[in-house]
Amino acid sequence: MPKYSIKTVASLTGVNPTTIRAWERRYQFIVPSRTDSGHRLYSDQDVEKIKWVVEKQREGLTVSQAIQQLHEAPKPKPARLYDEELMDGLLEALLSFDERKAHDLINRAFNTFSFEKVTTDIIGPLLMEIGTRWENGTITIAHEHFATAFLRARLSTLSLQMPMNPFLPRIICVCAPGEMHEIGLLFVTLYLRQYGYDVIFLGAGFPKEDLNEALHDIDAKCLIFSCTLTEHLDGLKDAMQFIQADHPNLVIGAGGYAVSLQASEFGSAFLGDTPEAWTEWLSTI
Repeated sequence: MPKYSIKTVASLTGVNPTTIRAWERRYQFIVPSRTDSGHRLYSDQDVEKIKWVVEKQREGLTVSQAIQQLHEAPKPKPARLYDEELMDGLLEALLSFDERKAHDLINRAFNTFSFEKVTTDIIGPLLMEIGTRWENGTITIAHEHFATAFLRARLSTLSLQMPMNPFLPRIICVCAPGEMHEIGLLFVTLYLRQYGYDVIFLGAGFPKEDLNEALHDIDAKCLIFSCTLTEHLDGLKDAMQFIQADHPNLVIGAGGYAVSLQASEFGSAFLGDTPEAWTEWLSTI
């Protein structure tokens, strides 16, 4: 799938943009697609072809000879994708409590890829990986809290850049009462904001009475709870009933690891476990 700008391809291959464009015209061994505004977009295969030619040049071949060999040889195997490398590097930095390196990597990601690609292919999978590792016990709560604080700060800044669709309903996202793990909630919030929803992120859970009072001051169509630990499920169910009684027109949903374990008990309020399921659930509100 085409996704790299010519500037990015130049960075990944060491070939300047002028040369890349000249090779396109003369040899036509790469044919980039175009955005609506006419900018070139290259695929992973295009990048690998250019790298192939560069390597053959180092071995003494001319460009035309290298391209001839490229046509005759088996297709080069794709190297590890740069976005995956960035995600792995960012994960390693966060789990090493290296905030400076994490900022450098996430800045590099936004300088290389589109906003949508960074949120979809780097930050989203990163949030899921951290959540999974915490659930599996392979990282500590300190790792999870550090990563959450870092990503929450960056996502707060990012959210200001996301266009909001005024025709979509306002949604409140909050953890179940007593629940402190925000990774899953951050992921849902990022997903919603990507699609233009006006989201109010309230974070870690707090007493149902305080949340109920806040709802009188927030004109929202939907309230989404996240619950990771099963010990907070009873408090979640109680809060949902309490709030629904005072706000009968409010649509209330719930998701998260603990909720998934008892999905049948939440009926139509269960969001599902995947972005596709969330999309389907949102279509009903």
